[in-house]
Amino acid sequence: MINKTTLILSIFFFLTSIAGAQSLRGNMMSETESSLGYGNVNIYKGDEKVASVLTDERGNFDVKLDTGLYRVEVEYVGFETVEEEIIVRDDKEANFKMKADKDYLAKKERQKKVAEEAYSEDRERMMMFSDAVEVSESETVVTRKVVGGVVSKDAPMTEGDFLPVEISDRLGSTEQGRSGVLTAGEINDFSKWEMWSDIVTEELKKYQDYWKVEPKYRFVVQLTNHDQLPVVDATVQLIDDGGTVLFQSRTDNTGKSELWGSLILGAQPVGDCSALIYHEGKEFQIRNLKPFKDGINQKAINVKCEQSKVVDIAFVVDATGSMSDEINFLRKELNDVIFKTKNANPELTFNFANTFYRDKNEEYVTKHQDFSDVLSKSIEFIGDQSAGGGGDYEEAVEVALDEAINDLNWSDDARSRIMFLILDAPPHNSPEIRTKLDAIMRQAAAQGIRIIPLVASGINKDAEYLLRSMALATNGTYAFLTDHSGIGGDHIEPTTDEYEVELLNDLMIRLISSYIYLPDCSNPVGEDDLEEYVHDDTNDGDEDKLEWTIWPNPTSGIVNIKIDRDIEEVFLTDLSGKIMERYSDLRKNRELRRDLGQYAKGLYLITFTYKEKVYTKKVVLQ
Repeated sequence: MINKTTLILSIFFFLTSIAGAQSLRGNMMSETESSLGYGNVNIYKGDEKVASVLTDERGNFDVKLDTGLYRVEVEYVGFETVEEEIIVRDDKEANFKMKADKDYLAKKERQKKVAEEAYSEDRERMMMFSDAVEVSESETVVTRKVVGGVVSKDAPMTEGDFLPVEISDRLGSTEQGRSGVLTAGEINDFSKWEMWSDIVTEELKKYQDYWKVEPKYRFVVQLTNHDQLPVVDATVQLIDDGGTVLFQSRTDNTGKSELWGSLILGAQPVGDCSALIYHEGKEFQIRNLKPFKDGINQKAINVKCEQSKVVDIAFVVDATGSMSDEINFLRKELNDVIFKTKNANPELTFNFANTFYRDKNEEYVTKHQDFSDVLSKSIEFIGDQSAGGGGDYEEAVEVALDEAINDLNWSDDARSRIMFLILDAPPHNSPEIRTKLDAIMRQAAAQGIRIIPLVASGINKDAEYLLRSMALATNGTYAFLTDHSGIGGDHIEPTTDEYEVELLNDLMIRLISSYIYLPDCSNPVGEDDLEEYVHDDTNDGDEDKLEWTIWPNPTSGIVNIKIDRDIEEVFLTDLSGKIMERYSDLRKNRELRRDLGQYAKGLYLITFTYKEKVYTKKVVLQ
């Protein structure tokens, strides 16, 4: 017999499931009935934005909503914004036909004429060059791709090309690239800290000397409120015993701040240090900081759980001729990554910006499109770019980074700020540029901008060292394209023990997801929250199946680990792979008991390697 309480709860959950089960779906198109892909569909309840999704490549959208009255606003670059009030009771369909913005079309027509004139002049130069060297038709195509001053094989966008179906069809062709093709790997040196320290003093030492860069004297501060939830985007300063600010950064989505005593090779050791913390107009302090080798400095501060819903993502892209093989595919990948990430997190506001760069004395040094939550603006800008110029190895990387960090309108309050630096060559090396790079890394860290280098074919070892150091200095990670896709030139193997080959698309989405995840302020973290962020290794299909368990999970602090093998090292990491604790010599079937209660609530990983296979399980701390 069901008691009254059980019956009431059953009815409540049934009604709740019904209330949130319906969806609002529809299509966005132009007056000529061309589909508008990657358009913004923003949904408001009163003045509050409750959801924001994007249309797919064919202009379709689908968003889950509770019963109620909503104001739906649809936006697309080149078209007038449309607003409509819609009552949602059951599944609802709403189609939007967008009216073209005449001023925008006039601007595009002017741009088209300029582009056509430049294209015509470049074709004439190309034909003269072809006649002079007597190249074949196939060789002419190659020349068009790589010779500086000659037009890329990508024809300039013309009026009407902004329509996403046409863009989608063009970029989806074999010639122009498609998403889900490029392969990549990642090295998170925070997750292999001891190995990084070893390879820097061995295989990569000469490149350390070349750049005079060395992130050293690492301190980690983790902030929580009194409910053990992470405090995000707080400013943290590393102060020496003389009161000098050595470094400044902001806490990430796990509440952690990475601080460095020095970024310059050969700097003197730092003495006793403290941390000054600024958040919500309040100041806090941690005295006698312990270096990372002795653990993480944790502090609970008396602040409310207030989570920004803003995420800033900037793409800084090398657009020189040597990138021509991969840039067509990268454009499509970036569009797809943006679309998937945005629609997986409809409650968040994503702002996107782009900076494309070449080198001094080229057609241009930098071009940028500032942050906007209207994705079609970013899509259009990326679609307008092509690879060209170049000639020498180094490019104006530091100029592009300076512009992206200091000229783009990054949000003052954000859950995460991410910069993907996509390139195949380092900056020039001079004392002035090295000084500039030091300042750039410090400025990015102070603003809470994570730099994630994504390197293409042609990169060499000195650039690898510099870019991995840049990722460390800014709380980022290092990613690289691999040969497995067969696209582009040869890609060098990074200096490490092992890495996993992934589709670039999946890797970028995984990184973004790990950098924006936050446990809810009011609801406990649930097991369902884990699935989209990390794979849980179940060992299916293994002949010699390793058995291991973690309990209780979820946990409020105490966690037990038991493995039916002798394991040399077991690690506790956060979602990004950053090491929190290391356990040595875990014996077969012997329980390891640890208290994680001092860490912020959220998702963590228990991971180890056995017979060259990595095993991972997820832990919910609530």
